[in-house]
Amino acid sequence: MTRSQMARRTRRWLASSGLALTVLAGASALAAPAPASAQSYQATPPTQGALASDGPADRYLLGGTWLYRPDVGNVGLGDGWWRDTASTTGWNPVSVPNSYNAGQLTKASMNGWVGWYRRDFTLPASAFSHSVPQADRRWIIQFESVNYAATVWINGHRLGEHQVAYLPFQFVLSHLHAGVNRLVVRVDDRHTAGDFPGGGAGWWNFGGILDAVYLRPVQRADLDSVVIRPELPCPRCAATIFEQATVRNLTSHVQKVALTGRYGAHRLNFGRATIPAGATWTPTATVRISHPKLWGLFSPHLYKATDTLSDRSGRRLGGYAWQSGIREIHLTKSGRLDLNGRALSLRGFSIHEQTATTGSALDLAQMQQLISWAQQLGAGIIREHYPEDPEMEEMADKAGILLWSEVPAWRTGNAQLNSSVWRKQAVGMLRDSIEANQNHPAILLWSIGNEFPLSVTGGQASYIRQAVAEAHRLDPTRPVGLATMSWPNIACESAYKPLDVIGFNEYFGWFDSGDGSNDDRDQLSPYLDALRACYPHKALVVSEWGFGGDRTGPVEDRGTYAYQVDEMRFALGVFATKPWLTGAIYFPMQDFAAKPGFDGGDPLGKPPIVDKGVLDRFGNPKPSFAVMQSIYRSTQQIAPAR
Repeated sequence: MTRSQMARRTRRWLASSGLALTVLAGASALAAPAPASAQSYQATPPTQGALASDGPADRYLLGGTWLYRPDVGNVGLGDGWWRDTASTTGWNPVSVPNSYNAGQLTKASMNGWVGWYRRDFTLPASAFSHSVPQADRRWIIQFESVNYAATVWINGHRLGEHQVAYLPFQFVLSHLHAGVNRLVVRVDDRHTAGDFPGGGAGWWNFGGILDAVYLRPVQRADLDSVVIRPELPCPRCAATIFEQATVRNLTSHVQKVALTGRYGAHRLNFGRATIPAGATWTPTATVRISHPKLWGLFSPHLYKATDTLSDRSGRRLGGYAWQSGIREIHLTKSGRLDLNGRALSLRGFSIHEQTATTGSALDLAQMQQLISWAQQLGAGIIREHYPEDPEMEEMADKAGILLWSEVPAWRTGNAQLNSSVWRKQAVGMLRDSIEANQNHPAILLWSIGNEFPLSVTGGQASYIRQAVAEAHRLDPTRPVGLATMSWPNIACESAYKPLDVIGFNEYFGWFDSGDGSNDDRDQLSPYLDALRACYPHKALVVSEWGFGGDRTGPVEDRGTYAYQVDEMRFALGVFATKPWLTGAIYFPMQDFAAKPGFDGGDPLGKPPIVDKGVLDRFGNPKPSFAVMQSIYRSTQQIAPAR
């Protein structure tokens, strides 16, 4: 997304010291204890470079040692923890990314509390060109993901607030000075039903600064973002690369700039502009590639796209870079998704970005491990209930694995869906996700939610129409989908007409095994056929299916490894008989912490752990790992090239 669009999404959050918090019994025991004495803490500069290569050039990673202070009683605002003070009493050293309730699987932890972060830093000495006067220099701070509501101060001055995890936001850093600068961030991960996701979502509420934090120098004008959109009319056609940049003048006087770019060996010229103070320039450029090398499933080809902003004398001011891929995603009249003209029959996994030790604050090695497991298993697609970390998306681009990108409108009820305010917020988050992530070739589709009520109200129908229209407006190259619950004997739903892709979360033989409407696994095949009859021109995906397994035992006992393997084999056998099925995504790849009291339906489960994974929470493979690997790798997930 553009930085100005981030700013529009950055809104005021209730942060007064008078807010009430009911602290659950034992909550204070979950927070790190305050140190008895002040910590020795030195300010250090950020390090040049970024965890992901895609994005603005010249970023500085604000890593190193941070400080954290729990605020279970919500007294920090009133007590002035945001003030510019050198004292470290009450603060503990941590690293960022950080989940402050990692390892705490209690009700109080799930409900969340307030935590404070602090980073003392000095500014890099050589970040700006000598030709750029002091008045034309700015610093921007960008947070990749904070869960959930963040309020940010620098040197005691409040920069602003942001609410919503999984997406980036930024501020122009005012009130900087020579020497030590103090950044303070108040994080509140308490959720309400109207949030995204709302309270009681199906994965653990790990609070904190969950991804990287960057400082970025801006000289005269900011090359804010670049949309890089390859357009491929047919698999053997020439490709047109469309780019649109956003350049902001953050200074108080006119700036004259020029923008040029390269896509692989091809040059782009955006032209020149005179940008008034505080104004934005959005130039476009295109280039034609006669014989493009295509990004494909398991065979990715990436072009290096770069853009350079210069002043009127040709001196470099800033840059932007991306590893881009050229490919075509097409919904056929017969209701299939094609990639580069080849029909997809995908097999994959859902994941949750969490570990048993660090919560949802994953480092690069942990993210790469998830991608590596998916590759070992032969997965062609990964799904999450929320936008993936940018580093994960970049890894998927390089691995040739597709992504089902979803906004966390998870099991949203009619009270929210019937609210025009909620729908506006949900469409806004979808918009932000597309604007932030659409350059990634791995993203197969935009999903607008998961498991809305099967009895569709006017509010849900309105949300589907609005969200699909907005996604198609922002990105006409990708289909739009929705993951729905599966339940036999539900009538065809006309409200799904705007959708290109319909996902069905099916658990035949699991949740209602022995006494329920989907207890008989033999009904899976006729159920899928009935869905196809309902939606013959939509791409259909089994967006979830899975079975628990955490112990040895007989095959007939639900929750044993033998039961899990037997049910997997059966379901995959059924899927293989449906040539029109675009894909099947197992839920999940690895066991994860869901929510208090919920174990995913295992009669002998261990809440809050969902044990349907082919790996346990610590990364140990179950017997189902090898079975899934064998079947997935032997499945032709994309039709041969014609």
